Amino acid sequence: MPRNYNPVLAWTGKGWAEAAKKVWDGKTWVDKPAVRYWDGQEWMVRPPEAREFATYFGSTSGSVSNKRYAALSVPPGTRVNDFVVSICASMSGLPRLLSPAGRMPQVLGSDPTEISLAVACWPYTGDEKQVVWDLGASPQGKLMNLVYRNGDATQQSLTPVSDMQVYKAVDKIPLMASRDFMSVFVALTVSRQVTSYQWPEGLVPRESALGRFGSYEISVLTADTPGAGASAGALSLNTTVDTAGLYLVTIPGRSDGRPTWILGDDRASVLGVNTYLG
Repeated sequence: MPRNYNPVLAWTGKGWAEAAKKVWDGKTWVDKPAVRYWDGQEWMVRPPEAREFATYFGSTSGSVSNKRYAALSVPPGTRVNDFVVSICASMSGLPRLLSPAGRMPQVLGSDPTEISLAVACWPYTGDEKQVVWDLGASPQGKLMNLVYRNGDATQQSLTPVSDMQVYKAVDKIPLMASRDFMSVFVALTVSRQVTSYQWPEGLVPRESALGRFGSYEISVLTADTPGAGASAGALSLNTTVDTAGLYLVTIPGRSDGRPTWILGDDRASVLGVNTYLG
């Protein structure tokens, strides 16, 4: 069969032969470039290396009243293999995740007449532009999508909430010990007057959605910290709330074998002569 192109010939020492075609892979010329995929920002040969503590990238939040279905977009710039932590808190009933399909949320709440929390966590595939929840007959819902980068996608869990505590009539919520890898604290409160709050030293505040002042509504507060096996203290509220729930979401990482020191942790993170910060 005749060629439909002009071949490039190279002398082999014995005769002229068609030269192998090479492709620039970004670093060098190769015969067979690796298969690449578009991660939303650039062409990638492989996922980024997993780290022990995933890095917070961004978040979105929203509030819905008297609507059955609630949709919330993922943060712009989310890349393939970023961990999406989708949170849905409802005043009553048990939320159902409608989109993305095939993701199973962890739903926490035993009484359909009381507040409940649903959390879904998965590595982003590039197709999930928004998350859609079914709130049923709940009069109100709060939504959040938090994104973390460099988590370990091979350690994805169906139960991202690793611990929970429920309190009645409190203005301080003691935090459970942060665990392995990146620990995301999610606080739910039900009251009429939460207008301000303070996470303890060592936690970085993230997305928050406060209820309207003077109305009986859910407020959702989030913060994160590297897991070190000890509590950093308590979340302080400006008023006593009727009910408060605290949930610990763990973003899986890949251990580097080194100990973790957390600012404000006076039990497990005490500086000494052999302590190095890096």
